Order: sequence, then C-alpha cells, then structure tokens
Amino acid sequence: MKKKSCYIMTGIFLAIVLTSACADGRAGKAEEAENVMESSEGMAAETTAQDLSDVGAQDQETEGQEAKDTATASITPDLNHNGTAEEVRLTDLDDGQGQRLEIWENDVLVCQKDGYYAHTGQTSVFLCTLDGEDYLLRYNPAMYQGVCSYEYVLFTLADNKEKMVHYDYVDFDINFGSPVHGDFDAEAIADFMDEINELLSHSVQLLNTNRDLQGTFEKEGRLYDSLWWLDDQEPPVFARDESKTLQENLRDYQTAMTAAQKPMIIEEADSLPITEPLEMSFCSGAGAWMTVITLNPDGSFVGDYADTDAGAGTIYVCQFHGQFGQVGQITDNSWLLTMEALELDTGHSVGEEWDVTEEDYTIRYVSSDPYGFDDLDWKALEPGAKFILYSPDATGHQPGTELYGAREFQSWMHDRHGFDSEADILGCWGLQNMTSGRGFFADVDE
Repeated sequence: MKKKSCYIMTGIFLAIVLTSACADGRAGKAEEAENVMESSEGMAAETTAQDLSDVGAQDQETEGQEAKDTATASITPDLNHNGTAEEVRLTDLDDGQGQRLEIWENDVLVCQKDGYYAHTGQTSVFLCTLDGEDYLLRYNPAMYQGVCSYEYVLFTLADNKEKMVHYDYVDFDINFGSPVHGDFDAEAIADFMDEINELLSHSVQLLNTNRDLQGTFEKEGRLYDSLWWLDDQEPPVFARDESKTLQENLRDYQTAMTAAQKPMIIEEADSLPITEPLEMSFCSGAGAWMTVITLNPDGSFVGDYADTDAGAGTIYVCQFHGQFGQVGQITDNSWLLTMEALELDTGHSVGEEWDVTEEDYTIRYVSSDPYGFDDLDWKALEPGAKFILYSPDATGHQPGTELYGAREFQSWMHDRHGFDSEADILGCWGLQNMTSGRGFFADVDE
C-alpha cells in the first residue's frame, strides 16, 4: 500500500524531503491530527537526546532538574516566526509520572505539552530546523499488542497557535500467523522511516517519554529510529543484517516471522456454538446510529441498520439477511465463519431517497449499505467474506490468545476494558468482520 503525505509547502527543503506516496483515508487522519493539535496543551524544545529527556528518571534528583533548566535556557527558537525568540522550559511533573514542556514568549505561555511514562501517555517532541526556520516535530511510534500506528506532525506556532505544516503516518501489524493479522508493507514502512529520520537529523530532542524510542536513540548514538522490534527476536528466527537496507531487513523479517509461526489448525464444526438466537449490535455508544443483527444457530442472520440525522430530518436505513457456513473452530473460544450470502431487503436501491409523511411531519429515508457488514470502502460485503465469532470467555492478554492484536475489534466493545491478564475476558459474545475489523457484541447478560 502506497502512502500519501499531507503538507503545506514551506520551502525547497520540504518539497524535496517530504515527498511520499498515498493511502486511502490519509486526509481523514490528517484532519484528526489537526483536531488533536487544536486541543493539545502544547509543545517544547531541547538540546540533545540525552540532556533533557531521561525516560527512566522518575526519581530525578534536584541537581538533575537544575541541569535541565540550564540546558533549556540556552535554546531560543522562533517557532511562531515573528522574529522574537522564545524560552523553552522542561520540568518533571509533580507526581513523578512524566515531564512537562513549556514554551514562553515575553512571559506569556505559548505552548505546553505533558508526556507520561505510562504507555498511553507517551510522547516525543523535537525542535526541527529546516532552511533556517524553526518547527516543532511531534513523533509518536505507537504499538499496542503488536499493532502499530506510527505518525508524526510537523507544525509551527503561528499567531501562538499550532499550525500543521506536514503530517504522515503508517499502520502495520507484526502479529504474523494470527487470524487477525493485518497489513505489513515493508516498502511503506521503510519510506515512512526514511521520512521521519530525515526530519530527526535536523532536530534536537525536547521531550521524550517513550522508553523504546529513547533506547533506540541511545543505541544509535543519534536521533534515529531503527525500529527496536527488529532486534527483539533471537537467532535463528531473525537477526538484522547491517549490510542491508531497512526495507530489505523488513522484508526478511516478514518472511522469517511468517515462517516461524505454527500453522493455524481449524477444526470443522457441524454448527455454530449457540443453541438459541443471539442478538448483537454494532454501535459507537455515541450518536444516533446502530446496526442490530439476530444470529441463529443454523448460521442464518437478519439485520437492521438505522442512522438518524435529526437536524436534517433524514434516516439512513438498511434491512438485510444472510447466511454463514463453513464453520471452523479456531480455539476453545473462537470460530471462523464464512458468509455465504448477503441480501438487502430495504426495498430500494442503495442511495435511493424517499419521503414518508405522518401527522404533517415528513421524514426522508435514504437506502444504505449494511454498516458493519461492509468493507473498508463502505460497500456491502461479497459472499466469501470471513468473520470470527468469539465466546464470552475469549481472552487477549498475550500472543496466541483470541483477541490479542484485534485492536479495531476491541475499540467497538460496548464495555471497553483492557486485556492485561488471563482474568480479563470478553464477557459477552462478539462477532468480528475480518475485512474491516469492526465488531458486533451481545449484551453482557446474553
């Protein structure tokens, strides 16, 4: 999958360095990044990777903090490009759980960013100088249960507000051999890493609470992300070849890790593991939309989708039915299903609109595709699409368990919770669309 960068031209250097390929949905990701920037508390600046961010320094001594203050005092960027130098401050948070980066101009706080050592709050911020102009670079190489989303935002503080100049990301999955394994595009990953490492080569670190990233910088002796997880395997499974390019090593890693996985054994089952009709729903918990299905023991199902736009007096609807077959048991708590048929029963072609008036009130209906039984392009699935049915006892705390790495599916859980130990179970029946990752869930008491 090729990538496409989203950026605003700011000079010849950016035109050369920040050129890459494209992926569907990138514009939405960029918009999401801008929204995060608008609500963020700020950004910051520093001198070297080691001076200002010791990610293991939860028990910093007083002299350590003084050294940081002295180091940051020597940095005078012009991040809003108004000709006035800013002051950069880095301090430890009072509870010892992270660090705070502040940028001041004439005693006015322009930008602030907190970074936490806990996984969900990790962040890294750099002062990046291109063609003599100062920018802030926020880089977040996130991984959860082997599912990775690496992204960065390059921005200024024009008019003392965060203004995005460039944004890019790459998503991939290193859970090779898992039934929920996603994409791993060695070329796209390598292109993204070349891009971020080029920016890092023109940067100094301001804030970094990501232990893995900091460890990589220390190993490399510079601000360079060589992907720590490539060195996380013991030979003979895989060992990085320093004579090869990053892309070549990524391809070798993909080949080696795929070959190292035990073949998934699926035992043919006579029927679904349920004895009564099971009602399940796909919804976000917010908004006025929901898809509800009833799954029967014989594999047949019926569904109803509705999304109400009250302001416009419009309801998007879809009624459908279908059949699952070729049931195979993957684990004690998961079954692979093949959708053999899907029929729309709305009575109108997709996209068709019609009005219904009752008691002088008119509602416009729009025939839609079956949300939840659609692909990543929002089109109804074709026969042959795969689903996984999970029992309430499904777990996801370690590789090899049913829900490990199923990040998209977990994000739709009605009762969202982590999977940190064997005691953390799904708690209800769940049905995962393997094409999109989206999930239907029964009520907890089903």
